[in-house]
Amino acid sequence: MPFSSFLSSYGPSLAAFGAFGLLHSICAQEPFKEALARMTGPFFVDHFWRLIYCVVSYGALYSGVASLHWARNTGYDFWVFIYPDWLWQTITVLHLGSIALIYAAFLQSDYLEFWGFRQAWRGICAQRGVAASEVRLFGTHRLETQGVYGWVRHPMLSAGLMFLLTSGPSLNNIVYTVMYTAYMLIGGYYEERRLLRIFGEDYRSYQRNVGAFFPRVRQLVA
Repeated sequence: MPFSSFLSSYGPSLAAFGAFGLLHSICAQEPFKEALARMTGPFFVDHFWRLIYCVVSYGALYSGVASLHWARNTGYDFWVFIYPDWLWQTITVLHLGSIALIYAAFLQSDYLEFWGFRQAWRGICAQRGVAASEVRLFGTHRLETQGVYGWVRHPMLSAGLMFLLTSGPSLNNIVYTVMYTAYMLIGGYYEERRLLRIFGEDYRSYQRNVGAFFPRVRQLVA
């Protein structure tokens, strides 16, 4: 494919994904949330920002970026090569494994908390004068190092990459996988810096023992 045709086909989704990745990372950082708290109040940020952030991110990624990427390029959904049967069976197992890993990570991190529903409910209870249990937020007040987080530090990102790599090898999927990988590496870098600021030496020790996106050799042979 000529480069001009590539840019014509994928330029909009590349730009949209880049904007999404930038805003998604900035809005998750403490300086942004502190600035937002000065405008709206700490109560709003502590209880309702996470839910809004997740809903907007989901909508932007799956309604915005995905439509620009796949809906505009339906002619590139065909597979550029065909796997042999034995390899296809292995890839299918890995694909299902990626879904299981995403599900396990969501459960372990508490998906209601991850999406912000617990925080929002606690905020609603507080506004109504009803006592609610404290939420010790995953990734902010609680460092998870067991279960799937004992294998990799960012299992959701790793599982997402595995899911894409084991999807059908169409040009659309290949380009999207490259975009996702770039976001995973860049976003992961800034997320690591954020977690180091929050958890300090505890997180540094975690880094030494557990791989970021893939299990380390000594973990596999232990």
